[in-house]
Amino acid sequence: MPRRDSAARTRAARRLRRLRHELQRAVASQRQLRLITDAAPVCIAQWDREGRFRFANRACGERFGLDPERVAGRTLADVLGEEVGAVLRGPMAAALSGRRAQFEAKLPHRELGARTLHVSYVPEFDEHGGVAGVIALMSDVTERRRAERSLHQREREFKTLAENSPDVIGRLDPDLRLLYINRAAEAAFGLPAERFIGRLLDDTGLPPLAVTACSEAVRGCLRSGREQGFGFRVHTPGRTRHFTGRAIPELDRSGAIETVLTIVYDVTQRAESERERDSALLREQAAREQAEAAAAARDQFLAVVSHELRSPLNGIQSWAHVLEQHLAGGGDSSRPAVERALAGIRTGVAQQVRLIEDLLDATRIVSGQLRLVRQPFALAPVLQAALESVRAHAATRGVRLHVDLALGDEQVEGDPDRVQQIVWNLLDNAVKFSAAQGSVWLSAACQDGEACVAVRDQGRGITPDFLPHLFDRFRQADASMTRRHDGLGLGLALVRHLAELHGGRVMAESPGRNEGATFRVYLPLRPAEPAGPRRRPRDAPRPPPSLAGIRVLLVDDQATARESLGELLRHAGAQVHAAGSCAEALALLEQLGPAGAPGVLLCDIAMPEADGYLTLQRIRAWEERQGIAPAGRMAAVAITAYTQREDRLRALAAGYRLHLAKPVAPAELIAAIAGLGMAPGGGTGRTPRRPGQSQEQASGLPPA
Repeated sequence: MPRRDSAARTRAARRLRRLRHELQRAVASQRQLRLITDAAPVCIAQWDREGRFRFANRACGERFGLDPERVAGRTLADVLGEEVGAVLRGPMAAALSGRRAQFEAKLPHRELGARTLHVSYVPEFDEHGGVAGVIALMSDVTERRRAERSLHQREREFKTLAENSPDVIGRLDPDLRLLYINRAAEAAFGLPAERFIGRLLDDTGLPPLAVTACSEAVRGCLRSGREQGFGFRVHTPGRTRHFTGRAIPELDRSGAIETVLTIVYDVTQRAESERERDSALLREQAAREQAEAAAAARDQFLAVVSHELRSPLNGIQSWAHVLEQHLAGGGDSSRPAVERALAGIRTGVAQQVRLIEDLLDATRIVSGQLRLVRQPFALAPVLQAALESVRAHAATRGVRLHVDLALGDEQVEGDPDRVQQIVWNLLDNAVKFSAAQGSVWLSAACQDGEACVAVRDQGRGITPDFLPHLFDRFRQADASMTRRHDGLGLGLALVRHLAELHGGRVMAESPGRNEGATFRVYLPLRPAEPAGPRRRPRDAPRPPPSLAGIRVLLVDDQATARESLGELLRHAGAQVHAAGSCAEALALLEQLGPAGAPGVLLCDIAMPEADGYLTLQRIRAWEERQGIAPAGRMAAVAITAYTQREDRLRALAAGYRLHLAKPVAPAELIAAIAGLGMAPGGGTGRTPRRPGQSQEQASGLPPA
């Protein structure tokens, strides 16, 4: 019996230990479950079928202001109040019937006020499958609902704006699938908006240029994360439309690109306006360039006119002064000097008459006032008269004239004087640009109802780049100061206009430089148009003092000007050494040597090869080599037909003491030379510097 009781006690102790262990495990599980539920961010509560609390986690206590440890066995109304209890108890019927239930309810918060909670009811089953209670999961979705409402409002506003925008607005995903596009796409591309939605950009039927440009921009936007610009054109019947666009990345909450917004603007009107503006700008630039070229040509022409008009006047005044001095002295009027003076005056007057008539004719042509006196006349005598008028010029230059006039009794209707002027201009040009011992040919024949007059020479020829401008007014192949030939550049322009007034035309051809040129004038046998009267110019001379003992070096490339000025200065008592170029002047100085070097340099500016500036520079270099002190060097006077203010400043800056404009009054010139001859740095000659002698000693100055 005692043994049996001992065994029973052992079994009971063993069972008791097992129960204690299970209890400990249950307590641990309960504790772990409590830890888990308290750590959850949502409210978790457990109710029985009557709505009495079995459990509430910490979040639930914090949310509703209750102690989770003291709610067990209490009803919803007792813990949360009748109003909240009624809201939560209503949907419990579905959960108690064995179904999950979800709903949202606005419940008060003890600090934040009314908050929106999302509530889920999960039925709790017992071991027999019956519903023993309900587990409630409640999460605060107030901020989420606000964000959703805000997002929905923004989406609605976006669609309102987008649908009423004149620009095409679309949204694409990273696969370039269109998620949205507004109604403006239909107006822009003629395709309904519903055709685009859900399609890849390549499958929308948009113009290929638009698809390519937009695709590249969207891909660039996805790669870089930055906005991209693009543009394209769409060709429609009768018009090309221009579009420009932007691809803008749209980011999700994590900062990744979720979609790309594209905005396409129709800029056709702006592009057309810009094109028209650019075209107008180009036209304005071309007009400005033409105006500037015309202004430059005008200024250049005025400088040439000044030179050409002043140069003959200089000779006329000088020769007139020689005559006056000769007559005042009671000399014999048959002396060679008087004959040369009269010939020089006649030559200068003829040059002036020609220049003035060319200027007047050019002015009449520009103003439309040049008239032709129409009358029938034989062409051959007019050509012969033009030929005779240039024989003296040709003989002076040693140029041979050849004539071949295959003309009969044919007559031309027009102005014989003007036709003679046409042929004379061409012949005079041919002679002027021909080398010594060269030849000029004049030929004429009639063919196809026209008279063709041709003038050919073997002279300088015409370069291909200047040939198109040959007959332009004021244009010369060489308009620089160093040009070899005089003239205003009006002769050929007059030839063209006079030929056109006769209903004819003029043509020129040349193989190139130094290959000669041929001019052909075609005149119909019956032209028309009258011509106005011509005027003759008048000129005037003047007087001076004495240049005895002053030596002058005169440098001028024009023989008549050089001869007249030399005679003028000699009559005033000066000893004159004349040279036609820089090289001749240097040769004269070498011949005279430092001791016999002149005290005054009178130099023209516009000369071929070396102009007056280069001539003075080389003379100063010669003086330096000869050891002539600066105080004893020649006093330089520029005498030129270039009379603009900048010409004077340039001459003075180059070292000239005076700048005298042609035609200079003889009294003024002689007085200026006399003043320079007596001033320091002028005088009758030079004192050379001996080897080892200082410049101060050579000039007679005390040593420093």
